[in-house]
Amino acid sequence: MTKKAFAFCDSLDRKGIHYEYCIRHKEATGCVDYSRWHEYLKDDYAVGKHLLVQERKGDKKKYLVVIDSTKQVDFKALKDELNCRKLEFVSPSDMESLINATPFNVSIFNMMYDENKEVEIIIDEDLLAASKVAFHPLYNGMSIFMPLEECFNFLKTIGRSAEVMTIPIKSEEKVLIK
Repeated sequence: MTKKAFAFCDSLDRKGIHYEYCIRHKEATGCVDYSRWHEYLKDDYAVGKHLLVQERKGDKKKYLVVIDSTKQVDFKALKDELNCRKLEFVSPSDMESLINATPFNVSIFNMMYDENKEVEIIIDEDLLAASKVAFHPLYNGMSIFMPLEECFNFLKTIGRSAEVMTIPIKSEEKVLIK
């Protein structure tokens, strides 16, 4: 998988898509703790969390939601914002056939495999404030850090675009049980 990721990074270079850092790390099975790279990255970066979801019934519209890893999406509110039915995660087998990805290995870069353009790409507006955003280069054992504008440039090279919107997040309010 590392070779695939390096080959992908080389293809970004050939397309003129610039990234600032490429870091190898333990394969992620959730959002990686990037605090250990703080000395290189300072505070002005975000780690992209990718959620591949679909409507539970009906048209089964599919969405790739990209949000800062520190946030929890309020799916009920997001469903209302998107004017769609209740959302659920795409199954691993559908994920594989749709975007050539497995759980914990989903990235915006997998959209190059969505040849039928079945997945709508939605990026949280808050990510625009970060100078760099981390994404997996088709392998969850590496991360590349790039300006979000370069991510949009990548999408253009594959004939895709993304909708930027404010993704609703869960309230931090906690319920006390007596």
